[in-house]
Amino acid sequence: MEQLILNIKDSSKLSFLMQLIKQFDFVEVEKVKKKKKSDKYDFFNSAGLWANREINAKELRKQAWDRTK
Repeated sequence: MEQLILNIKDSSKLSFLMQLIKQFDFVEVEKVKKKKKSDKYDFFNSAGLWANREINAKELRKQAWDRTK
């Protein structure tokens, strides 16, 4: 199955376009919900990200800057 994404410039024409597309029996229409942006990042949700890991800041920098890979 092929998919096609349409960006509608004039939202007042959307209902006409939807009625037209629904007339074709070989086309299925799916509404895609837009994701809500979170208001702000909660730093404390990241707590424990490095828990139980044997790594320190020096080793982390060494791995990050290693360009030989």
